[in-house]
Amino acid sequence: MKTYEGIIFLFALFIFFNGVVNCQLVRDSIPNSLGIESFSQQQSYLFYQGTSNSTRCSYNLRFIVKDNDSGILSLTNLLSSDIPNILYSTTTSTSTVLIVEFSGTIPIGSHTSKLTAMSTHPPIIQSDYNITLTCSLVDSSTLTITIDDVINFDSIIGYYSSIRISGMDYHTFNSLDTLSSDVFFPFGRTNIFGYFWDPLIFENQRNSIFTISIVVSGVIINLKTKSFYLNVPFPTTQFYDIFPQNIISTPFSEFGYHYSPLISITCDTQTAKPYQLLILPNKIIFYTKPISGKKGKMSFITAFQNSYGLNNFSLISPIEDNLPRISLPVNIKEFNYGAYGTIQINLSIYGFGSTNIPSLIPLFQVSFTGTNYRLNNNQYLLGVDIFDSTWPFGFISGNQTTYVHSVDFLKPLNYSSSSIMYRFGNTIPAGASQHEAYYIVVPTNLVTETTKPILVSYSFKRLKGKNSNYLFTANIISKNGVKRIILDDIEYGLKTLVSGSNKNGVYEIIYTLSPNSFSGIISFLCYDIYENNFNYFHNQIVSYEPLLVFKVPDCLSNYISVDSFDNITFAKNNLNLLNSAGYNTMYLNSSKIDTDTQLSLILMDPISKSYQSIQGNTLYGSFPIVYDSNLKLFTCDFIVPKNNLFGEVSYFIKFTNGILTNYQLGPNTPKLLVNETYLDNQGPIFSFLAPLNTGVLVEDNDMEFGYIFNITDDFNGFSSGSITVRGSFDSSKYVFNFSLSDAMYGNKFESQYKILIPVSKQCLSQVYIIANVILRDTNNITSIYNMYSINADPTITPFLKNYDMGIGSIYLNIVCNPPILVDEDNPQLVSFKHSITNSIIDVGKLNNSIRFDFSIDTPTTGIKDNQVPIVYIISGKLDKIECVSTLEIVDEIYRTTNFTCTTTLPIGFGYPGILIFSIYGFINNAGHYFGYSTTTIAKYFPSYYYVNINLFIDEEPIITSTDNIFSTGGNLLIYGRSLSNTKQVSIYYSETNVQSTIIQDEIYGSSAVLINSISETSKPFKIQIITTSGLKSNEYWVTPIYFESPTTPVIPTNPPQKCSGNPECGGKSQGYCSPNGCICFSPWIGTSCQSKVIVVPPPIVNPNEPSTNIITNSTESEASSLVGVISIISLRELDHNNKVIKTFKFEKWNQTNLENNRNIYSTSIKFEGNNDCFINVETEWYETLRNITFANQLLVMNPSTLKYNINITAYPFQSKLNTLQLVIRAKLTQNDYNDDICSNQEFGKTVADNSDFIQLSVKDHSLYGRFVKRGIVDGRILSIDNVKLNDLDDESNYYTSDSFIGIVIPQYTNLIQLDPDFGLLVDSSPTDSTCKKSRTLSKGAMIGIIVGCVGFVIVVVIFAALYVKYKYHLRNLKSVIKMESMNKN
Repeated sequence: MKTYEGIIFLFALFIFFNGVVNCQLVRDSIPNSLGIESFSQQQSYLFYQGTSNSTRCSYNLRFIVKDNDSGILSLTNLLSSDIPNILYSTTTSTSTVLIVEFSGTIPIGSHTSKLTAMSTHPPIIQSDYNITLTCSLVDSSTLTITIDDVINFDSIIGYYSSIRISGMDYHTFNSLDTLSSDVFFPFGRTNIFGYFWDPLIFENQRNSIFTISIVVSGVIINLKTKSFYLNVPFPTTQFYDIFPQNIISTPFSEFGYHYSPLISITCDTQTAKPYQLLILPNKIIFYTKPISGKKGKMSFITAFQNSYGLNNFSLISPIEDNLPRISLPVNIKEFNYGAYGTIQINLSIYGFGSTNIPSLIPLFQVSFTGTNYRLNNNQYLLGVDIFDSTWPFGFISGNQTTYVHSVDFLKPLNYSSSSIMYRFGNTIPAGASQHEAYYIVVPTNLVTETTKPILVSYSFKRLKGKNSNYLFTANIISKNGVKRIILDDIEYGLKTLVSGSNKNGVYEIIYTLSPNSFSGIISFLCYDIYENNFNYFHNQIVSYEPLLVFKVPDCLSNYISVDSFDNITFAKNNLNLLNSAGYNTMYLNSSKIDTDTQLSLILMDPISKSYQSIQGNTLYGSFPIVYDSNLKLFTCDFIVPKNNLFGEVSYFIKFTNGILTNYQLGPNTPKLLVNETYLDNQGPIFSFLAPLNTGVLVEDNDMEFGYIFNITDDFNGFSSGSITVRGSFDSSKYVFNFSLSDAMYGNKFESQYKILIPVSKQCLSQVYIIANVILRDTNNITSIYNMYSINADPTITPFLKNYDMGIGSIYLNIVCNPPILVDEDNPQLVSFKHSITNSIIDVGKLNNSIRFDFSIDTPTTGIKDNQVPIVYIISGKLDKIECVSTLEIVDEIYRTTNFTCTTTLPIGFGYPGILIFSIYGFINNAGHYFGYSTTTIAKYFPSYYYVNINLFIDEEPIITSTDNIFSTGGNLLIYGRSLSNTKQVSIYYSETNVQSTIIQDEIYGSSAVLINSISETSKPFKIQIITTSGLKSNEYWVTPIYFESPTTPVIPTNPPQKCSGNPECGGKSQGYCSPNGCICFSPWIGTSCQSKVIVVPPPIVNPNEPSTNIITNSTESEASSLVGVISIISLRELDHNNKVIKTFKFEKWNQTNLENNRNIYSTSIKFEGNNDCFINVETEWYETLRNITFANQLLVMNPSTLKYNINITAYPFQSKLNTLQLVIRAKLTQNDYNDDICSNQEFGKTVADNSDFIQLSVKDHSLYGRFVKRGIVDGRILSIDNVKLNDLDDESNYYTSDSFIGIVIPQYTNLIQLDPDFGLLVDSSPTDSTCKKSRTLSKGAMIGIIVGCVGFVIVVVIFAALYVKYKYHLRNLKSVIKMESMNKN
């Protein structure tokens, strides 16, 4: 029987859509969408307006409606204007569940409504759910709204201002309203808005103050800003270089497709961004790009683009007020891209169900005859798959004048609209629409299987290390088999399958910030082989029983605004980039941002933007911002490229939902400035280039044909380059790679080279053309030329100095006499086979090698020298691999020419499905090229035209990549497959320097492993993973990126010590003698390896006072105990003569118990003006042997070691010459005073880790403390001194060893971090320094570490007892407390 309570359960899941959904709930009133099991019964909601002056609020609410029967449910509208949107529906034999969404807008005020659900299955039950929606205006008086003081300029987006709204953490506006037609653009959901200025406004108002008005909740707010050029002096002189020089009087034919004329402006500007605009007649504006110079003399460049025929350009580049524009009439002729003639595409179907070779796997073929091919790229589109390729792919016969094009693809199983589209040069020919030109429908077999894949479970896990990556794991069941995995618009392929199969498997994706996404909407999309799919967004319901919601972690979905950062600082604010890079660190302090948030720094200086443009990736050269738990700050090590632009460095802070620019962060954020530099943002260019023997009759084989050229790079100097020369008739291709070492003469600033094209006396007359050029300088600034590129950037052409001579200057005319015989026959493919057994290849392994051997009938004129065919490997998703062949032999007897090629398939390539093969790129000496499509190979060699793909998952580990790592070392994330059983990682710095790191809890699924112990090195090193079963991975080379800490510390090393002990260093089982002293084997320790670490149970923390008990058992016959005391005594300020001028003790402390045997104790020193100095002591107990890193130093933590992490915040030094001294007391006491006891203490230097140590001994037990000789000072690693103090009274005697150690702290600004640790030892060689004869001692002892309160001092107390057979009595503990009380008095 149904009950009222069982019908409706409510939960509201609010989805943030950037610019789509205009509502947000007040913070703390949003139900937890993952607490859905509790079915939150919230009935009141508060919304704010979506735009700043709107009088309506948007809402988006979701409900679960559940009927405990399998009847039919009906719903009413929530409000009169909305209708229910059914997001999820399921009916079982016992219940019906609907998940329904309501969206709409409401006016200002409160609105009461109800949702009514009714079951239509008898007996009819109705249930009402009352709800109140309130729309409220944001109170503008509580907001702080600011605008940039100065209008900003960027060479890409132009002139803009940022409007920042602070004080509204609970809501974000989608846009700003204004009384005018002004438009504001939101930067993500950050409450920061951009306003773009008309650049022409500054032509006559460069010294004006400008006002922008916005309206917030009915209040008009006026924001004033000033011109970027206010009070900035004009340049006093400037001159122009136009390329070509005679462009004003003579028409210019483009120097390649879209390689238009250029103008360079040189002036004595005092600003890095002078007012320079090139204006087309249609008002399109081009900004200039800085290319060279320094403050006081800079050169800029821009191009006359997007205009053909005679046009009058205008140049604005004033050197005084009211200077008229410069008129530049330019006549540009468009480059001849080629005419393709009338093309008729033919479609042929092969394989199952066809009349053409029915035994084949299903294929389809697209073919046509074309004319005048111009070496451009061709593109094929099949459903959602895209395939780009250039010659020779698809060209089965002909030359550039007339050719036949024919390609085969695997026939798709099922598309809703299966078609193949063919494009020339990635463009649709003029006069044809995208859906008409070269558009062929491919018939497919009707597939009725429509079962979608099912997402069973998923998770996001933050990876540790110096990155901002996440491991995304998903378990997917697919009846038909998964074909594609897409996360955040990036297809990762089935190489992410780590267990199971594509019908029921687990997938792991390393998710990083998407280079193309700034909206923050992370989606997860999965297709099966029939293109059935699911697509989930944040907070979308996946299933109800069991309940599964696709929810992106808060740290990936929360919005970051200008209010999110408390402050941002740099280790260096002023950089010298003259011939050296700027190594720097950014520190971001935030109490509002989740420490696992993905953040990165993207530099936007001209050099970094040049790198990004070349790579085609906005995030190229970005630097991860990660949280440092020791500093309690976000930090980012980054490198500003050398020889950069002077002035302020622009940058972005990118997060999942958008970006913040340095200007948007506000005026209080310190500027990153470049003072000393000389900009070189122009790649190498040809200062001279001439073809060798062009137009000269080929008379003998000794003549040289090619090019001789000079390369100039004035400042950085030339490094390396590549030139591609193409035959204009036969499409032959010659690639010349060269570097400075190949120069005929010269240096990196000016050098000469020669490249030669092999030409025999019997040859084909044709013109050779330089089609592609890449020239790099020593700073990786690159000049690029691609004659047929549709994305050409003429400002980076290396042919700047060749414009005056025209494009004909790069042509080489070869004239052959007598002309070679015509040879247009397509030779027979004699043999073709591959190396894969049974035509099945496993792409789950690293070395998926495949070899092809094939031969053809030798053409009548022979195969052209240095021109070899390519075997194309193509998958069902149009993935492509090119296997470039080599000529093996020309068989003169059988008149065949034999070729071979070998390549390796990437992991997961083509899976699931089939790979097909084709061969193109044969050229005979008569200039006729030919190739063989897949169906041609299948006709003659049906066993070798394809392979099936499997993806097996085994335990053999594979390393595929790593994070970038700086030369300073530290942690490194290793990525790969089958890494879940990693036991250790071997690091090979050299053949003789091999280190192994034991991996414990730093394994992330099967795909990632973190190691913490990479040493400082600038040389490449290799790593190898070893699993628990002994399997070894491939050896993987890692190349560190050179990095210098902003202040490079000089960390001293301890001097060599003489090996001691009897036997020396404890003998072979305890240690060995090195040139620096004794090196001990764990668990032995000490200068002579005579002391052994005691393993005791974890300490028991006292919640009422900072004390911890450590208990262990012994078999001795008498009760005896020792008590160890480690006390943080005081903080002292010392003057330059090391005289104590201030001493601070602490009255109050707070203790916080953390997980995993960790505790935090904190106190503070009060100063005037609320400038308190906070001291935080974090203790951590290590039960097992561990390797950790502190201040880039690898430290071994022995079992039963108590490590301290001491952080001291800003301290107001009385003088800049003063230092601080943290005083720590170490004390060890035997409580049975009548025994024969001896005590001793030793303060010295360690051998293995360049630290200081204190060893307090009483009889045969010791308290051992290690003091690392380095600390982290304001984020920098600096040397730290530790001294034994003699000015404080100790209580040493025969049963007590007592000492004071001072840690010397240098001047700092924000934070100092120290890291001592302490352990318990048993000495194999008892001490005999201070002794007293008494009754026989038992071998049992009680050892304790106490860090507690001494006077006003924080002290954390830890007891350790070594039991004998008799029970340890409470009086021993009382004596310890009494002793501490005496110390206080």
